[in-house]
Amino acid sequence: MLNMAAVVIGLAATFSDYPAFLRRDGMVEAYTDRGPIVEIIVRCPAGTGILSFSKIDRRFCSSKHNCYGSLRPAVLNTCG
Repeated sequence: MLNMAAVVIGLAATFSDYPAFLRRDGMVEAYTDRGPIVEIIVRCPAGTGILSFSKIDRRFCSSKHNCYGSLRPAVLNTCG
């Protein structure tokens, strides 16, 4: 049997938000906070892409494993 406190603590580390629900012209569809890493789903001309943000390094990394200091270049690399 799982310890309920361990389950609650495990779930508390994950948080998701969907900013595109309220702002249709935004670049970010959704993001999930997983502690030291935030997974970000972004809009691309041909659909969506996923990238990550490291809270420790404060860098955005594209799905092509290139990292940047700001969101826009990471999105362009992911979508391009």
